[in-house]
Amino acid sequence: MIERIAWAIMVVSSLCIALGLLRGTLNFSAEHFVLSVIETTHNGIWNYPFPAITVCDINRVSLNLTQKFVENLTLPPTVTKEFVAQEMKLLNELLYPGIYGSHVRNNLSQLQNIFDMNKLPIPTIMNSVAQSCESFLVSCKWKSRTKDCNSIFRPSISRDGVCCSFNYITRDLIMKEPNTKPCKMTSCGYQSGLSMVLNLDIENYDAGIMESVGVKITLHDPYDYPDYDAPSKFIGVNKYAFLSIKPVEMRSATDITYLEPNLRQCIFHSEANEIIGNNWNEHFVPVKYSFINCLTNCRASLIKNICGCVPYYYPQNNTRVCDLRDVECLETYKFWYDTSWPGMDMSPKALPHVKLDGYRRPCACTPDCNFYRYIIENSAGDLDKGLTYTSSRKDKTWKNQSAIHIFFGDLVSIQYRRETHYNWRHLFATFGGLLGVFAGFSFMSIVEIIYFFVIRFLIDACVNRNTRNKRN
Repeated sequence: MIERIAWAIMVVSSLCIALGLLRGTLNFSAEHFVLSVIETTHNGIWNYPFPAITVCDINRVSLNLTQKFVENLTLPPTVTKEFVAQEMKLLNELLYPGIYGSHVRNNLSQLQNIFDMNKLPIPTIMNSVAQSCESFLVSCKWKSRTKDCNSIFRPSISRDGVCCSFNYITRDLIMKEPNTKPCKMTSCGYQSGLSMVLNLDIENYDAGIMESVGVKITLHDPYDYPDYDAPSKFIGVNKYAFLSIKPVEMRSATDITYLEPNLRQCIFHSEANEIIGNNWNEHFVPVKYSFINCLTNCRASLIKNICGCVPYYYPQNNTRVCDLRDVECLETYKFWYDTSWPGMDMSPKALPHVKLDGYRRPCACTPDCNFYRYIIENSAGDLDKGLTYTSSRKDKTWKNQSAIHIFFGDLVSIQYRRETHYNWRHLFATFGGLLGVFAGFSFMSIVEIIYFFVIRFLIDACVNRNTRNKRN
């Protein structure tokens, strides 16, 4: 009896330990359900789309274009054209509310009254005073072939205002050309990518977005809005620059699709309307869903709810465009919408007291399951003004210009894979191993239990019954 009791205690203890370890394994697998691993470091660059290139002149208001614009305005008798031309730099308040301080409120209102008198909307004004892509881009090459810059670059709007973009696929472009796809490359090196010569026109600088002279180049996914989160580089005037790109891809395995979105912590493009809702693209209608595009729509929606308008640097969808009278509202709430968590006060005073829930997402925006990112390495040197370059079959000398090469720096790059950390095979092996070590559990044990406690019991019962019947 003592031996049997000791044996029972050992068996029960082993089972309890095994069940405890099984519970810990289940909890760990629930908390770490998805795992990201490097699938390969030698994925060919022809598998990656070439990034969209958005080029923005630092000068947002050209002095020469502003003077021409003011010449055609109808002005009140008490206002001179020189005064209006001088005040046009206040248009930067629409990009960076409060950049000139609060003492310009009356000037903003007076300037907006002049625009209203001439029935000029803000987008029309910004396009009139910003340097056009035709004059900004002097010459272009794509895959070592000379191209007309107007054929590969299109005017676009970004968080930096009116710019020029290459390989940026918008909904308007898809409506005109439904079969448009992102450009790809099959080679690396500065001569195989995108090359351009930019005319910076520093004599007409009137209102820059930073205290310098040059151009801002933003690289982003061809389907993503060019916002501040995209990698960017600043190139000064009279520079010869090389921007080497290293693409990175995150790919989700097939078994991810069968998981609930809250377990995999990402969504696919086709699931956006079902999971987030149909209002994720209420104001900004992109070609496809992405976390960046969702946040862009979130910011635009938040500004509309607070100020009753949408800034001109966001794509418009039959919504009133913010004008100079809305600058005060935009400045008041800029720490509510122009942050990583739209809808929450991120001002310097409130930030120390902000507590974010790591399990929630801003505006319910969920990261993409499949996406591309681009890493930039740049180097630049000074242009030799004594040399000449060829543009439209004519030799020209360098003057207030910059030459930029954007290209893939290698023939291969990294590809990541998102997969389930514990699938049914892992759990099966883990459970079997724990039960086997602590309780000697195996499939043979199940067969033995079924045989001795079910089949053997029934057979013995039948034999005993037949024996009793024969005796009777």
